Amino acid sequence: MYHLDLGLFNYQITYTYDLLKDLYRASILDIIDNRLANTPRYLELKIFKKGIQSLARLTASEYRNLMKVMIFVLDNLSISESLNKKLLKLYED
Repeated sequence: MYHLDLGLFNYQITYTYDLLKDLYRASILDIIDNRLANTPRYLELKIFKKGIQSLARLTASEYRNLMKVMIFVLDNLSISESLNKKLLKLYED
């Protein structure tokens, strides 16, 4: 949670979205938002039904929930294998 407390996770998400949008256009962001919206419901886990592209500001609680699922959202994304591995490693660390 130290990463979240510093506010760096916001920049990590923004960087990931910008990178993927530049390399693979906006359609990849729709896939990510679709995966976020289809995340199974669990107790105390907020589901982003409209994805996070449409959200202007997230609360600390929403960032914590996003941290819990983001690695699964990016796993096996239809992008280059090396980029996918690097993004997964980034979110794992």
